[in-house]
Amino acid sequence: MEESGLNQEMIELQKQFNKALSKIRSIANIKDCFHPNKSECILPIKSAHSLQRQGSLRILEKDDRGNKYLYIHTEREHNVQYDFLDLKKTGRKSATTFDGFCSFHDTELFKAIENEPEITDIDNDEHLFLHSYRSFAISFHRKFEQWKLYNSEDPEILELLQKIYSVRAIEELKIGVAAALNDFKKPKIQIDEWLINKKFSDLEYFALEYSYTVSVGCSAYITPHHLPSGKKIQMNPFSELQTSILTTVLPFSDRTIVILGAFPDDKLGCQFLDELESMKYEIQQQKFLSFFLFDGAENVVVSPKFIEKMTIKRRMEYCELLNFVADNRTPFLKFDTQKFPINYFDRYNAI
Repeated sequence: MEESGLNQEMIELQKQFNKALSKIRSIANIKDCFHPNKSECILPIKSAHSLQRQGSLRILEKDDRGNKYLYIHTEREHNVQYDFLDLKKTGRKSATTFDGFCSFHDTELFKAIENEPEITDIDNDEHLFLHSYRSFAISFHRKFEQWKLYNSEDPEILELLQKIYSVRAIEELKIGVAAALNDFKKPKIQIDEWLINKKFSDLEYFALEYSYTVSVGCSAYITPHHLPSGKKIQMNPFSELQTSILTTVLPFSDRTIVILGAFPDDKLGCQFLDELESMKYEIQQQKFLSFFLFDGAENVVVSPKFIEKMTIKRRMEYCELLNFVADNRTPFLKFDTQKFPINYFDRYNAI
């Protein structure tokens, strides 16, 4: 399978990116507790996992003669043997981490869902809320880190960004990230107020449970560009406040929990949940959920058991589709139940 010029370009840029990765992470890193009650904070700020290290991440990882790893969509490397931008093996110790909660709040806030890693109950609104809150927190934190990176004046970082993007594109990224941060303001005030007053039922939820372990995990605040009905939405990120969906996928040892949340005054978000819930066929719902994660979420973790059973041709196609989604120059993917090739939630792909 021949590589496109765009893919070859991305391979070269990824090599440069990987060389500068430690500096990029150092410059972009922000350490701040997301919890609104700062007076309670006890340092240090912890490197917290958005997905439980001893829960979902442990279940998703593969053990290859003592070498334990999993795949994250944003962690990439050049596959020298087949010459394509492949997924990179990542240990769960560093997977999905962010410096977003102090030692006190990381322990106390989430103890209802952390002390027993598989206790989550879709009929318990506190459980649904806490997972949704953490998904919101990591997305908010990552967006601030992106803003810090794109506004960096470090010469090495500027040079790298200018190799990846045009000057105009960098300015558009700055505007886009600033707009996204603005979109977080009102939801942040609302969700913090509900947290403090324990109004766990004030979010709108669509939660479902599978009786088997799926091969993907996610904790994110995803901005969709299609409703489940197929209608295009939010095609211009600069023209309006964006609707986003609080998204959590938790594979456990013998079941999987999916939690989607929307703010009640967000009509488009609530419509998204209603349409997804009312999909007539389970496979159609599964395919759309897979599309939604693949197309919109950065913080997606995939089991090697799913990726490594693909043929090399299929794996290259999977990675090329990731490249397409990640490239700001390409149009948004359109959902097509028949043509979209990925279904993380099919029982056949259970692990």
